[in-house]
Amino acid sequence: MKGQVFQATFLVILMLLSGCLSSDSVTEEVSNDNESDEITASFTLNQYPNIADVGDIVIISGNIDISPTDAEVMVTYDILTPSGIRNIDNSMILDKGNLQIILSPDEPGEWLVIAKAFVESFDDPLISESLFMVKIPEEGDAVITTQPIIELNEIKDVMITGSVSHSNIESCNLIVESTTYSIETNGEFIISLGIVEQNREITISTTCGIWTKSYDSKLIQIIVSNQIDTDGDGIQNDADRCPDGMGEEEGWTSTVDTDYDRDGCEDLTEDIDDDGDFLPDFDDDCLSELGWISNETTDHDRDGCSDNLQDDDDDNDGVLDVNDECPRGELNWESKSYSDYDNDGCRDLTEDFDDDNDNVLDVNDDCWRGYMNWDSIPEYDYDGDGCHDSTEDADDDSDGVNDVNETGVVLDLCSRTPLNATDVDENGCDATERDSDNDGVSDFNDQCPGTPANNQVNSLGCADLDGDGVFSNIDNCSNTEEKWTVDSEGCAVNQLPVAWKENGHGNARMDTVANFAVPTLDGTWSFKNEWNGNDVYIFLFKYTDSSGNGNNGDWSKNPGSMIRQLPDNAHLFYGSFDNSYRNDVTARKNAVLASLNPDEEIKWQDRIHYIDQDMSTATGGLGDLINGWNTLYYGIDRFQRAREIGSIYAWTSSTNDITHWAYEARMYNYEYDVEIRETDPNVDVVTIVDEEWHSGGWSAGYTSTYSNVSISLPNNITSYDTLEVFHEHACEDRRNRYQKADSSYGGCHEWDYLAYMKICNRDNASKCGTEFMRWITTYGREGRWLTDITPYLFMLEQDDIRTFKYQGANKGQMTVKLLFSNWGEGERSFAGQQVFTGGEFNGQYNNETQYKRQHNFTAEQEYYRVKIVATITGHGFNQDQANCAEFCDHEHHYYLNNYHTYEWHPIVKDNQGCEKEVDRGVVANQFGSWPFGRAGWCAGQDVKQWTYDITDWVDNSTENNLQYRGLFNGQEYVPQDTNGGSRQIRANIWLVWYVQN
Repeated sequence: MKGQVFQATFLVILMLLSGCLSSDSVTEEVSNDNESDEITASFTLNQYPNIADVGDIVIISGNIDISPTDAEVMVTYDILTPSGIRNIDNSMILDKGNLQIILSPDEPGEWLVIAKAFVESFDDPLISESLFMVKIPEEGDAVITTQPIIELNEIKDVMITGSVSHSNIESCNLIVESTTYSIETNGEFIISLGIVEQNREITISTTCGIWTKSYDSKLIQIIVSNQIDTDGDGIQNDADRCPDGMGEEEGWTSTVDTDYDRDGCEDLTEDIDDDGDFLPDFDDDCLSELGWISNETTDHDRDGCSDNLQDDDDDNDGVLDVNDECPRGELNWESKSYSDYDNDGCRDLTEDFDDDNDNVLDVNDDCWRGYMNWDSIPEYDYDGDGCHDSTEDADDDSDGVNDVNETGVVLDLCSRTPLNATDVDENGCDATERDSDNDGVSDFNDQCPGTPANNQVNSLGCADLDGDGVFSNIDNCSNTEEKWTVDSEGCAVNQLPVAWKENGHGNARMDTVANFAVPTLDGTWSFKNEWNGNDVYIFLFKYTDSSGNGNNGDWSKNPGSMIRQLPDNAHLFYGSFDNSYRNDVTARKNAVLASLNPDEEIKWQDRIHYIDQDMSTATGGLGDLINGWNTLYYGIDRFQRAREIGSIYAWTSSTNDITHWAYEARMYNYEYDVEIRETDPNVDVVTIVDEEWHSGGWSAGYTSTYSNVSISLPNNITSYDTLEVFHEHACEDRRNRYQKADSSYGGCHEWDYLAYMKICNRDNASKCGTEFMRWITTYGREGRWLTDITPYLFMLEQDDIRTFKYQGANKGQMTVKLLFSNWGEGERSFAGQQVFTGGEFNGQYNNETQYKRQHNFTAEQEYYRVKIVATITGHGFNQDQANCAEFCDHEHHYYLNNYHTYEWHPIVKDNQGCEKEVDRGVVANQFGSWPFGRAGWCAGQDVKQWTYDITDWVDNSTENNLQYRGLFNGQEYVPQDTNGGSRQIRANIWLVWYVQN
């Protein structure tokens, strides 16, 4: 009945507090009048300040601080009980960011509440936890009451009657000689022993309690009086522990006064255990009730006094049980101030988790041996840290600002700052009371708190933090990179969605993909309906031939590592050409779920799809690709173009690595910025060559000449401060390298070769020795790159008519464009001299009889800066011990007027060094050893310039001597174990002069 009343009371409280809300989740939403505001949020779940009792109403409070305040937020939570996650009575209230989770613990132990706040536009939920303890309830002692001695004058049936007393009789059992007997609800019991013919001893025991077990036992002697009594003491021999002892001859008869336990031994002279409790009299502090036996359960401190009936200090620690919070605690210690600070009978070192009895556990108590025997509630302990505000706590609200200083001067002007408040200032006040960022807008009205100093803000306190000219409260693209032009909403062209292309579809590589729809395990997925202009797509299909051969070995590998490498804008599709397609994709779904943690599952649940269809029956744009290509893997980039998938062979492990599939999606993202760059309104384009075929080879086809390139720009070239080069190296049929039926090869070239763009002299177009750009071609794939060569702006003039030569042994369809822009850098190059070149790295690289290694120069008359600009790559390997010059970290040192710097290439030490550069232009999944880091380059990537500002090195009053050295490990390189061959360093080193722009 008590439990029913409590449950009904709790339900009424829940209804009053929560309005009968569901405990699964609560969503708070207010009309959003300004959807462009950037959303910021923090979430804190407070710690429950007290130790709870079973059946208490526990309210866990929290706060969601969100800006703007009209953003939508949903909260879910789990309650982890000491016995695991299970259904208990609970509810939640979420009102204007204030959260309450209400529950009633029904078992003692550690309880944990884990809440997740899902905030609009956040990729991941905010998570907070609250831990609290529930005390073990006191259930009282178990006591057996029964007749200790039964004397029979004749042989007959014997019935033992008695009772068990305990606060929870339903939890008690009764055991007699290994047999369990029932106990009535009032505690009474009757035990039938049948006919007893001779003396017997019967032990009755009981164990009671749900949370704390209590034990009692009684020994019952049954004496049959028609037996022999040798010593004539009135106790038959079978029951007489001293059958030949004192008796009739001595004029002694056993009575309760002289033989308390009626065991036939005279207490004063014969019996060493007068009360028969199995504890010698010299250790026995009590004459106990007959039938009671002293053991560790019934007599905790083994002092011969029944814990349930006689002993007021069961554990003999000096604290009476009525005052002892650990009445059956550790033995052999005494409660003193140093061992039991709050004198509660619990040993501080091992038993007491709240040494000062303030209802704050020691692990959370900042004053764990502080003011004693008080209740930590907000009135006395505002921050719940276990320190009494009036006597112990120097910072009542735990805001990091002490209440007063040593002389009593008030420091915290807001001594009751809301707990867990963020951004508290030096006066101890939170955002509702100040303008913490000094932007002229109070924090309460500031939609962009924490604006850095010296930023101009609007009336809402918002600045232009990404420097794109658009204030944060209306900036839809808050992370715009430098050197991109934004629209009125703060978005650059590379941040805007690509419009769906309704026409011009095809089924060839790089063609626009038409709409298609596929059934999935989660419903129909439509390409056009799901198109958002920002995503990329990877399709992985299983196939098994009639002989049982197929790609299942790769397709069915653990997908976790691959999924974690995917960019956030990727969609991944699994499908199968086999009759078992449904089982196949179902197994893939199970494998995916097994490999992801809960947060990852939420992230990817709408982006990983399992096609419930035999892929040979696919229709629409996807079906067109399958029918046209007859391959197992496909991609679609942000431009809606069909893309081939490259090789997933991992050179580091000599096996296929499905993580490489994710590299395709990341490569599409890099290429998107590269290709969209020329559409930036601030970029002006000069085309050198557009989709023209380069024959390649090592003879006449090695060079392609592009004449009459006009450097005609809308503005004078001197107004531009940035020069970039876009290059696409496309392949035959836009395909990866592949073997044809006649064993010849089609598609892309095979090897990673050097490729150059040379600029011919202005006054003599037949002289074309000046390197303008350098690339390393791919192993068997196409590539697209954007390279910053701003230092070479000085090589071009307004309205120049120039000739360029592309040189490279690999064939392909070439596109090269110059992209000019001005971003207010404040400088541009106006002159330069090539000062050093490379050579053979064979021990003679720094020999000045073979190579120029010093350059004398006089500073320009007027200049702003001067920089070293170097393009250096190493080539040749397996020729010496150090594997130079392709795979050794050669260093390139420069010395001038006691100054020194150098360029080095640590990437050569990483076998996956170039694989890690996919996000920076390395073409993924090439058909060769592309992952290995090389000295100054990667296969399938543009070669970046290295620049170093030496303005402060230059002596403007005299001639300067710049020296250059190529070293290895800081020393002159001497090849070891050489096999001959070439170790070539291709170095193009310039001294470039700048003016202010």
